[in-house]
Amino acid sequence: MDMDIKNIEKLLEEKKYDEVRSIVNNIASSKMTDKETGAALTGIASAYLEISNSINARYLDVLQQAIEGMKKINNAENKSLESIKLSEIRGGLNK
Repeated sequence: MDMDIKNIEKLLEEKKYDEVRSIVNNIASSKMTDKETGAALTGIASAYLEISNSINARYLDVLQQAIEGMKKINNAENKSLESIKLSEIRGGLNK
């Protein structure tokens, strides 16, 4: 069996997962030599790592955005608290 790894990579980039699933199912159901089995397992491991890294990168981006949002909220809260304290001090001086 001859696998077209470049085609699978292209389909993955194009997010055509149903087509990739079909190719993988055809490969899995056919008889392969040890060398072909090794190549298939290597390809699957490579695809898994690529997908996992992509997910982790997206997670990191979202996490960094959340941290930035929390920093903005904290800054706004600190400014509000300072303003309240200043108002209280001014109010105390006016008595």
